[in-house]
Amino acid sequence: MKEHDVIDIKRMKAILDRDRGATLVEAAVVYGLLFLTLFAVVEFGLAFKDWLSVSHAAREGARAGATYGDDPRADIQILRDVERTLAPAGIADGMGVRIFEAKSGGESTSYGYAPGTGCASTVTPALPGCCDWSPCPEPFRTNYIVPVWDPADRDVEAPTTDRIGVEVEFTHVWLTNYFVPSSDFTTSTDFQVEPQVFGPS
Repeated sequence: MKEHDVIDIKRMKAILDRDRGATLVEAAVVYGLLFLTLFAVVEFGLAFKDWLSVSHAAREGARAGATYGDDPRADIQILRDVERTLAPAGIADGMGVRIFEAKSGGESTSYGYAPGTGCASTVTPALPGCCDWSPCPEPFRTNYIVPVWDPADRDVEAPTTDRIGVEVEFTHVWLTNYFVPSSDFTTSTDFQVEPQVFGPS
């Protein structure tokens, strides 16, 4: 082996070592961007799922309220429909619901989800379960409070029935807390109350 062959081998080894270092730097940058993109997709995907669930719950609550009309238990039934819609998504805890008359200056009542509250009843046999909402709009509970827009006052006579609206608010907690720790998702929907009283034929 000649002397210039040894120098060429050393020079080649130095070049390869430099390339290996560059490859590690490039991999670190690419993998960093790849994981950042992956976390962003997962984070925004979960937020979008929660927003869709909240929108669906508001729609289901308003649709149910349109059918319950002036039933004294309308508000608690609406709240239970909203709860049933959000429970499978795992986001029922910490939500707020507002049931309102969908017109300018219309009345409304806001409720907070409070599992395990309002369990005592004033009738025998006792009502099953708990109210789970604060204030409790379920008649015959000891902590019953008449809603501001009392279901008994809802216009269910055709052709000019009221419009009932349901607004659901949920606080989404971000996984990474990179920009903000949480965001409030609020959505509302309203429906025409279905007529239950028809005028003369």
